[in-house]
Amino acid sequence: MKYYSFTFPLEKSWQQEILIAKLDAIGFEGFEEKQGELIAFISAVTFNEKEFLMLLESMQPLFSIAYVKTEIAEQNWNLVWESNFQPIIISNDLAVRASFHSPFPLVKHEIIIDPKMSFGTGHHATTSMMLELMLLENLENKKVLDFGSGTGILSILAAKLGASSVVAIDNEEWACRNSVENFHLNNVSSATSELGDASTFKGKKYDVILANINRMVIINTMVQFSESLQYHGLLVISGFLQEDEEMVVVAARSSGFKISKKMEQDGWMAMRLNHVNEE
Repeated sequence: MKYYSFTFPLEKSWQQEILIAKLDAIGFEGFEEKQGELIAFISAVTFNEKEFLMLLESMQPLFSIAYVKTEIAEQNWNLVWESNFQPIIISNDLAVRASFHSPFPLVKHEIIIDPKMSFGTGHHATTSMMLELMLLENLENKKVLDFGSGTGILSILAAKLGASSVVAIDNEEWACRNSVENFHLNNVSSATSELGDASTFKGKKYDVILANINRMVIINTMVQFSESLQYHGLLVISGFLQEDEEMVVVAARSSGFKISKKMEQDGWMAMRLNHVNEE
């Protein structure tokens, strides 16, 4: 299948986040966020130029948008990502590999991920930091929510760390299908996948919430995270840049959280948060 890539020079991370949300709504299937630019991908079959141009015009009051459109030649995308997807080892306790890689028998935990188009292979700094923070926790018999689950990699680790149940929620149908496939690859039976947004878990309670998503979703969902955590619950978040730390911290504190641990990697951040009434 033929694809188009669109490169947008955007200096601010909030501009990239807004544009991703808008492009996602008109069928764009993948995004690559870089320093100072956003690259978005869409199949030639799906792309509607009139709809695309109307979207850009509607965003002019917010900020000006320039772009470069490139046609990507047809190719076997599975072979492309297989050739670029190398196994990784995190904290000497966890290995992440694809099904076509050889096993790592000496590590404590091994996760098999066939990512296809979903986010979350452990290679991106945000996923890597989330995995590292999770390895420090006792998740035995805990009820876990993985919000914005992508490949399901965090859900799989939660299950391997002893969680009694894991609910993986993503707003992309193909991500939900991918996470279920990865659950089967890892013989994980305690995790389930649901298609939805924050309203999907409203009114439900969890011991641990994992959220590796973008800054605005984290901030806008912070109150609900607090309401959905059991007493002494734990929130682990990533997906935002160091420059956005203050905004995230303000939202967290106003929602009843205190930051107990922070990590930084390649300009990205991850945090472990507790309720302020936790001793």
